[in-house]
Formats: sequence, structure tokens, C-alpha cells
Amino acid sequence: MKKISRLILSLALPLMLSPAVFADDHAQEATMKGSFTTIHLSAPDIGKYVDALKNDMSAFQAMDATAGGYCQTMSGHDYPGQMMVWTGFSSIQAAMVGPTKYNPSTTTKRISKLRDVKYAVTWKPIKPFKLAPGYERVQRFKVLPQNVPAFVAAMSDLEIALQEGGHPTFSNGVFLPIGGGKHESQTLMIRSVTPTPELTGAMFDEYFTGKAAWAGAYAAVGQYIESIESDNFEMCQQIYAGN
Repeated sequence: MKKISRLILSLALPLMLSPAVFADDHAQEATMKGSFTTIHLSAPDIGKYVDALKNDMSAFQAMDATAGGYCQTMSGHDYPGQMMVWTGFSSIQAAMVGPTKYNPSTTTKRISKLRDVKYAVTWKPIKPFKLAPGYERVQRFKVLPQNVPAFVAAMSDLEIALQEGGHPTFSNGVFLPIGGGKHESQTLMIRSVTPTPELTGAMFDEYFTGKAAWAGAYAAVGQYIESIESDNFEMCQQIYAGN
């Protein structure tokens, strides 16, 4: 526990001391305010479970969520039926209080039969992030604590380079896990988002031509990554918006 606590503090402290790192005039809708929680699940019939979620927003309402949705894993699965339900909150405090008002492990029998809960975690965005769910590459990187500010700055530079290089709908986010147990304690989560798989695929095709104007910004990110711990694609959708 002490080791994990030290890691969280060592990751967060340089971010608090370096606010200039996060200035981003190119994404006015992006923000570092608020927090997210994710509940990671296995659902034998994802479509049926998602329909049940859409037909009953009481969980999001009970938690005073600002937004809510789901992500279905499309590749890089750790287990069959892999997906997660995400919830947005106005603050970390709200994200921690919310689950005390709704416990997914004690939900109705009808819902519990549709999925198996794996684990839950709280996330804090540590670079400006625009909530625009779509087709998302989700990676988990190990980054040395002292390199986190430079890594986040490089991710912001990459976002701008891609947007100015012909991909205006691209965005990315960097998230710090809080209370993720053994599942989410040693890595940062990176989400690279476009609206559709076609747009994501086009970026890959452009990169492999060797002529992408943003290739240098992409390479610059790599110098701060100690290891890549996971890599998958998710299709995400927002299904709830709070007041």
C-alpha cells in the first residue's frame, strides 16, 4: 500500500507544480476538471446489456453523474465479452461519493445476470481532455514519475500536430488511476480518439507511408515510455448526460 501511495503522490506532485504544461489553445472544449470512474465487466451479450443500461438511467442519476456511457472492446481482449461502463463526475470527491449511492454488485437480478463485474477504478485527467466518445485506442504506459510532465506535454504536442496535419477530429487524453487495486496502479491510461474506425485507420495508413507530417511528434512521445503494458481498441458511446 505504501508503495502504491508513493507512486500516486509522485505522479501527481510534478503535475501540480507545472500547470503551464497543460495550456492548450487548440482545444477550448478540453478540460482537466472533474473525474471519471470505470467499471470493467464481462458481458456474454453486450448488446442486450447495453440496451438494459439505456432503458434504465437510475444508476447514473443516483450517483449524481455528469455523464455516462460504455466502451466495448473491439481488439486486444483480455477476456470474452470485455467492456466497461464509464461515469463522469464534477470532481474526484463526487466520483468517490457516487459509488456509495449505487453499488453495482447489489443491483437487480435482471441486470446482474447480464454481466460479471471485474473491478472498478477512479481516473483523473492530467491533460486537457474533450469528452467526445468514439473509436478509441486505449494503451497503458509505464512512465517514470519525473518524466510525467514532459510526457503529457509531448502528448499535447502530438494532439495538435495531428489536428493541424489533417485530422481535426482527433483528440487524446492521459489519465491517472486512483484506487484501481492490482489492475490499475503502475501505469497511466492513454486514450487516442477519433469519431470512427475509418478515421483511425486512415491515420495508420498515413503514418506507414512515411510521409505523415506529425510523425516527429509521435516519435517524441516514445522517449518517455518505459514500457507498454496493454494496447486495445474500444468503441465508446455516451448514453447519459446529467443536468
